[in-house]
Amino acid sequence: MNIPRLSLDGYEADDLIGTLAKKASADGHQTLICSNDKDILQLLDENTSAYNIKKGLRTDVAALKANMGVTPEQFLDALALQGDTSDNIPGLPDVGPKTALAWIQKYGSIENLYRHADEITGKRGESLRNNADTVKLSKELVTIDCDVPIEIDYAEMAVKEPDKAKVAQVFTELGFSRLLSQLGLSPPGDAVPESAKASPAPTSPDRKPAPQGGGDTPAIVNFGEPASAKTTAHDYQLIDTPRKFDAFLTELKEQKIFAIDTETTAILPMRAELVGLSFCWEPHKAFYLPVKAPLGAQHLAIKEIRPKLSPILADENVRKIGQNIKYDLHILHNAGLPVKGVYFDTMVASYCLDPARSHGMDNMAMDFLNYECIPISDLIGKGKNQLTFDMVDTEPACEYAAEDADITWQLYEYLKTRLENEPDIYRLFEQVEMPLVSVLTTMERNGVSLDTALLRKMSGEIAETLKTVTDEIYEQAETVFNIDSPKQLADVLFDNLGLTPVRMGKSGRSTDAAVLEQLAAEHPIAEMLLEYRTLSKLRNTYVDKLGALINPRTNRVHASFNQTITATGRLCSSSPNLQNIPIRTELGRKIRAAFVPVEKSDCILSCDYSQIELRLLAHFSKDEALMEAFAADRDIHSFVASQIYGVALDEVTKEMRSQCKAVNFGIIYGQGAFGLSRSVGMSMAEAKRFIDDYFTRYGSIRSFMDDVIDDAKKRGFAETILHRRRRIDNLNSRNANKRAQAERLAVNTVIQGSASDLIKVAMVNIQAKIDAEELPVKMVLQIHDELVFELPKKEVERHAEWIAEKMKSAITLDVPMKVDIAHGSSWLA
Repeated sequence: MNIPRLSLDGYEADDLIGTLAKKASADGHQTLICSNDKDILQLLDENTSAYNIKKGLRTDVAALKANMGVTPEQFLDALALQGDTSDNIPGLPDVGPKTALAWIQKYGSIENLYRHADEITGKRGESLRNNADTVKLSKELVTIDCDVPIEIDYAEMAVKEPDKAKVAQVFTELGFSRLLSQLGLSPPGDAVPESAKASPAPTSPDRKPAPQGGGDTPAIVNFGEPASAKTTAHDYQLIDTPRKFDAFLTELKEQKIFAIDTETTAILPMRAELVGLSFCWEPHKAFYLPVKAPLGAQHLAIKEIRPKLSPILADENVRKIGQNIKYDLHILHNAGLPVKGVYFDTMVASYCLDPARSHGMDNMAMDFLNYECIPISDLIGKGKNQLTFDMVDTEPACEYAAEDADITWQLYEYLKTRLENEPDIYRLFEQVEMPLVSVLTTMERNGVSLDTALLRKMSGEIAETLKTVTDEIYEQAETVFNIDSPKQLADVLFDNLGLTPVRMGKSGRSTDAAVLEQLAAEHPIAEMLLEYRTLSKLRNTYVDKLGALINPRTNRVHASFNQTITATGRLCSSSPNLQNIPIRTELGRKIRAAFVPVEKSDCILSCDYSQIELRLLAHFSKDEALMEAFAADRDIHSFVASQIYGVALDEVTKEMRSQCKAVNFGIIYGQGAFGLSRSVGMSMAEAKRFIDDYFTRYGSIRSFMDDVIDDAKKRGFAETILHRRRRIDNLNSRNANKRAQAERLAVNTVIQGSASDLIKVAMVNIQAKIDAEELPVKMVLQIHDELVFELPKKEVERHAEWIAEKMKSAITLDVPMKVDIAHGSSWLA
């Protein structure tokens, strides 16, 4: 685009803006700073103004004086007094913007204010007198550095025309179709994404690329001519009267398979309401049934159509297709329209074929169908003035919603053919991933119950501990500073305390967790900072947030379990992310105590695969010693230690076991000598020798890893036990670091991805038994290798037995599987 960019490690954007503005002003240039950040106002002078683009408002020195009664220098003092929590500027306690501005208007500056501090009475006066150091610090923090050592060449900043050929090529590869049209550019005739380089597939008359399978390479997209939703002929019918509905219903009853989509009032499915349904069973023809509409707009009454639609949606023999259909299942269930016969999810199909690509409908439509969908923002807008879908007129709503169903149907036709050409992947899709959609829907609807009183108590305890740790940090630092500011923390650690910087980050000297762990040997403040961060994260991410996520209709938390995010096949959760609750610290584990059953007669049951990834490593490598150890149910880490060190099992020390445990798990994640030396505190030489000894003893593991890497080089992907594939790039890179990372990914994909396959099959089999026998068991959580259930206490032993058996028999391995079982009044117990 030929737009110049200014950056300098260790300096924030505001500092660069300030330096550029002051230099330009000194050189006589009129300068506009386009920002609505109030901190920018300190930079105003005779040649420099601030401009709020959204409001079209320009502020210069005169306007600032007229509106606020202060100069730019005085405004800076007011900012220091009032502080800013979003920027971690402490300011004066109990003093807000109005008071701060009034003081500066009266006294002219912070220095003069303190000369008259005795004139300020009450709580604010006491705060002023007791916090002079804090005010000084706040002014330092809020002051923009206008002396950044950066060269500025005005000629280089002159407006230039973009390189249209390059822009067109890059934007086409990235799918930025609307940006192309806004710039008046057309895609180059031969522009094809790098991931899809091959001969272009011919397009059929309906503008859809002919389906193409084979290998793990995505199908080819013809970008030769941009498509548009407005130029594709279609028949989208608005079904908004009882007469139209009856005619539509007659057609729907004849269908044995159709695509369905919903429009709603919100994103979170358990809090959203149904606005309308769309249906499609042939390309370019779809129907939209609005059940909510703007005041006065004609629409269907849900209570009148529900009895007629319900039998069709609930019919197992009528196949339903959707894009992220799990969301639609929730919405329709909440509307009294439960769905059976879920057959094909286009998002899940795309994920099975290539987990690395985008599975959003707009991207797939462009890539696979050469079609640009109507953006939702065209209907509901953006930002604070954004509408909800029930406020959109039914005519444009019909175009958008019916298009969703139409494109979903077309993607189904295309992706199904792709899958049919990949039998192993199709089997994974049909037998594991699609059945899992309904399992996850049930698990999400079950939700989890929380003990909010316990969470409030924990929050108070953490707050007290945080205050103690904060005071200890200040004492060690011999100064008060913003602990959450990486720049201030770096100044304290490396300038004030003289510790050795470990490495540079993008914004200066790094103070991340890995750096602090290394600094722990130099100074006790590092351990305190790690504890501070752990406490802050626990409190802000979980303890103070979980209660707010309770659904008022169900009194439970309903997390989403995402099936198409990770490259290895693992599930991940969101809103909230329950899979990141730390369990290695006592406080982290204590959060689990807040997960409780609703009924006192019920309990929580946890079933956790024991060392499943190591068992898979033994299965794949066929290492006889490891397989024998697992068969005998020995402590695997002690067993490996006894072999590596050549001692009897009862002579293995804790240190020996710890080192072998680090190596056992490190093998799976490709840990080298450097990582091992840091994790167990040995020298690099010792770590390298230890790893060499390990592979000498377990040569079959090294052979397995080498075979995985060689196979990935030949095929371009790594494959799990159920043939889930992941593309692996850079295996032949000349860059040693990139090549080593790719090799680690290949091995990790096979092991961790197979563990994901295993627990998914177990979940499908367990829920099938629950449903078939109508058992009083609720699957409520999946956390990596662990499944969590809510069920009656009196039946827990019986159900735990068959659940564990289903988990152990999900996939047959050459080593026995073990499931650790625990139950109690909470997830912790």
